[in-house]
Amino acid sequence: MTALVLPWWRERSRREQILLLVLAVLVLAITLGFGVLRPLAQARAEAADRLSVATVALGDVRGMAAAIRAAEVRTRPAEALPTIERVGSRASAAGLTTERLDSDAGGRVTMRVPAVKPAMLLRWIAELETADGIIVDRLAITRNGDQTIAADLALRDARR
Repeated sequence: MTALVLPWWRERSRREQILLLVLAVLVLAITLGFGVLRPLAQARAEAADRLSVATVALGDVRGMAAAIRAAEVRTRPAEALPTIERVGSRASAAGLTTERLDSDAGGRVTMRVPAVKPAMLLRWIAELETADGIIVDRLAITRNGDQTIAADLALRDARR
């Protein structure tokens, strides 16, 4: 292929060679623009659209989940629920990620929260105590490397 093109190229004048190089650069730029950059921009726009639709759907699902949890709580009185279920549902509703959630035969619940902001944990404990009558028997806190703490809690129902 080069053997055919090289003699043809040498036959061209300097001016023709420059014009052909400019033409090749323009063809390459147009091909790059329309063949690569435009499809990438279109794919990015479509991905942004899908993300916005998924974000709205996630909000709808979270709203429905809260309504379902509220309906479950209304159908069974809080006293009928085991303490571990009340603690677990309150923790998930507050957005706490529990590493461990166990219950013993006496109804005492132990849990570990690996990372939580201190103010959020104290607010959750206060709401748990006022709304459900569940109190803290034991609380051990260790500081994480960031602005969070890890907490080991032992909880029990004060009404029982």
